[in-house]
Amino acid sequence: MLTAGLQKKIFEFSFNARTSRGAMKDKASWFLKVEDSASGVVGIGECGPLPGLSPELTPDFEEKLNLLVADINQQHLPLPTKPDLTEISSWIQQHVRDQPLSSSVLFALETALLDLANGGEKRLFKNPFTAGTPIPINGLIWMGGLDFMLQQIEIKIRDGFTCLKLKVGSHNFEKECDVLQYIRRKYFRENITIRLDANGAFKPEEALDKLN
Repeated sequence: MLTAGLQKKIFEFSFNARTSRGAMKDKASWFLKVEDSASGVVGIGECGPLPGLSPELTPDFEEKLNLLVADINQQHLPLPTKPDLTEISSWIQQHVRDQPLSSSVLFALETALLDLANGGEKRLFKNPFTAGTPIPINGLIWMGGLDFMLQQIEIKIRDGFTCLKLKVGSHNFEKECDVLQYIRRKYFRENITIRLDANGAFKPEEALDKLN
């Protein structure tokens, strides 16, 4: 039989993490726990919508999560039979069909059930990456003062990153373009790939012009 629980945790940033919706000093995450009452094996999934960026983060968000937990506990549900995402999705559609699940809640539930089905080892999939083979990833550059952003860029490149993802949209647009020009002047185009994350900062009527 499956039982569920919920734990909320507040994470404090080591700096003010700025997005196009303002600065964040901390961030709340809710951890959905599902347990096999027979074996005691626990699966955990994180639900972490962002304030100002995730429309689902309404004042009654935590209440909805608690209703989901109560619904699972009241049904005395069987466990998913296979550690397979298709199987997990079918299980959710069959047993949690009366609960409208937002994207982050669905992600947390799928993750928790996958973790449980894989033995509660916090390893959702078995592939070369989970076995220890690294994959390329971008170096994230947080919004901040221009000096702060340039310092982050220098550190990421020094650490061997060849792809930089810059959060943009909170500064003066021309100043942000200056940062991009600085990177292009200092580093060869063949060596550094730039990606931008505006988080909806551009208005629809001006987005295409700014992209161009």
